Amino acid sequence: MANKFPFIKSIAFILQIVWYLQLLFLFALIVVSLLIVIDSPIVEQYKLKGFRVQFQQIDLDKSSQNNTVYLSNGEGRLHDAKTGDKFIFYRILSVFIDAFLYTLIVLWLKKIFKGLETGNFFIRKNGIYIKKIAYAVIGIAILPVLIDYFVNLQVVNFLKIDNVVFKARLSFDFRSLFLALLIFVIAKVFIKGAEIKEENDLTI
Repeated sequence: MANKFPFIKSIAFILQIVWYLQLLFLFALIVVSLLIVIDSPIVEQYKLKGFRVQFQQIDLDKSSQNNTVYLSNGEGRLHDAKTGDKFIFYRILSVFIDAFLYTLIVLWLKKIFKGLETGNFFIRKNGIYIKKIAYAVIGIAILPVLIDYFVNLQVVNFLKIDNVVFKARLSFDFRSLFLALLIFVIAKVFIKGAEIKEENDLTI
């Protein structure tokens, strides 16, 4: 089957490379986290302490009581030497969850294409893998956003900076959620196709 469809073998090879790269990236995140915990000089923590925040308004004209010059409704990276290491770990956690879910997606795609190489298309196992991929996509769309929202809540409640009004906004990636819905539909088609195939095989 791989000789008949060489692109299947090519994609499987690419997925194998991406799989190893994802594992390497996850390992690097764990190593960096451990170096931060032991306060190693190898990691320059002051460069990592910046974190993404959302602001409602930043007054630029301090001398004006009417605030005629200001920035509104934006995002940026805040660097404050007084903030502790917890924001670094929030960032690492968010990136780790994102990378871990992508790694799972690559793993399930690898298994799907391994089956395709042997000519197994509409089998129930592929449908289950595709459904798992849909769940992972939902996780990618929601979990990092929730962590960022939690960080922004802490910023709004505890961090006070003159002329800056912070805000915490919960904004999901609805395109990814819609993509997950489509993947669920594809998974359902695969599972239904496998059931029909099994029924036909039993009647022959």
